[in-house]
Order: sequence, then structure tokens, then C-alpha cells
Amino acid sequence: MDTYKDLAPSNRPAKWIWKSWVYGLWAIVLACTATLDLHTIYDIYRVLPLGLAWGIPCVPLYSISKGWILSKPKTLLFEAKSLVVAFCMASVCAEASMAYSCRQKEYQCASRDLRARSFYLAVLYQFFRETSCDIRDIPEDTKEGLKTLPVKLGKQNTMLLLATVGILAESILTHGIDITTTGIVIKAPLIARTLLRVGMTMLAYWQALRFPRQNSWAWGSMSLLGLTPVLFAQAALRE
Repeated sequence: MDTYKDLAPSNRPAKWIWKSWVYGLWAIVLACTATLDLHTIYDIYRVLPLGLAWGIPCVPLYSISKGWILSKPKTLLFEAKSLVVAFCMASVCAEASMAYSCRQKEYQCASRDLRARSFYLAVLYQFFRETSCDIRDIPEDTKEGLKTLPVKLGKQNTMLLLATVGILAESILTHGIDITTTGIVIKAPLIARTLLRVGMTMLAYWQALRFPRQNSWAWGSMSLLGLTPVLFAQAALRE
């Protein structure tokens, strides 16, 4: 919806295509909602207001030069924009599903520590994806005045930051780097797998960034498959 609103009317898809897509998605969401308990519904929908208002000028701000203006919520987050989106997406997907499973009597719930680490891995890989999209959108965000992390650091520095933070964060979350009361334990096999997962993820996004946002094959594939590595990272938590 955010991308659709940002497009010029002449570049938007036909209304019947757009409505069919949006109404179809809402039908699926509402049908699934009807099968869930109230706790899960709350977990899923608690970030919906932010999502709906994300690209709509609805936040009043006052400036000396322009007076009162309406700003989009996404413009107020600056460099933290992609991190906030990552937390919201992981909350809806990973946290809500784990909480739902833990409420089922026939399911043996994992420990709170394991669930927390699984959630933060989801945040990490969502952060990779959202920041990569921000790298792709540097020209548009610069024109719009959005001060995202890639706008500030540039493409190469942002990718380097993602790789560094990703390797360090995942190594800690999967206990490849295990910080204990007696010291720091390095587990080479786990770190090697982390390097492989994060490295392959960065390589995939680097290749996708060769294409403009209009390339539906490149970015559609990344939307569908970009979070696949997190499943292997979460599976490594039990080792």
C-alpha cells in the first residue's frame, strides 16, 4: 500500500488489479483471523494502525519555516526506520506464532530463552530485508527527504554494516559466541554456519540490488525467499 501511494497515478496498476489484490489479501487475513483466539488476534493486529498509517501524512508537526504540516510516520523514524519495521514484522510473524503454539495443550512449549532468541533472529533477518529495500530506494528516499540508514551511509557502507552486525548478532544468539559468567566460549562450527548464512544472505541481496524496484522477478523472489536463512538459524538454536 505504501509503494502504491508513492507512485504517480499514471504509473499505478489498473484499479481493478489493485482492488482484486488488496481485497483478496484482506479476505485471506480475515478468514484466518476467524479461526484464532483473542490473544493471537491481538498479537497480530496490534501493529496494524502503524502499518495502515505508515505512508499517509497524518502526524501534525510544526516548523518555523512551514508552520503546521502533516508528516508520514515513516519520516519521523530517521535511521531507525528499518529496525522499527523489522520489530513489527517479527512481532506479527514469529512472536505471534510462538505464543499461539505455546497456548496449545498438545504442544510442548520451548523455554522462554529459546523463544526470545528465535524472535530476535527473526528481527535480525527482517532488518536485513528492510534495510536492503531502503538501499534500493535511496534515490526516492533522498528526494522525499527520508533520512534512512542507507541514505546516510551509502550502499557499500550499509551492506558492510549489515554483514558485521549480522555475523556478531547471530553468533551471540545461536551461542557460537557464548558469553558465560566464567568467560567467552567460541564454538567454531556454529560460527562457520553463521558466516555461511549471513554471507549467502548478503550476497543474495547484493545481487538483487543490481535491479531497480520495478523488476518484479528480482524483488518478488527476495520477498518470497529472503527470510529463508532465518529458518536454518532458528533450527540451530537447539544444537
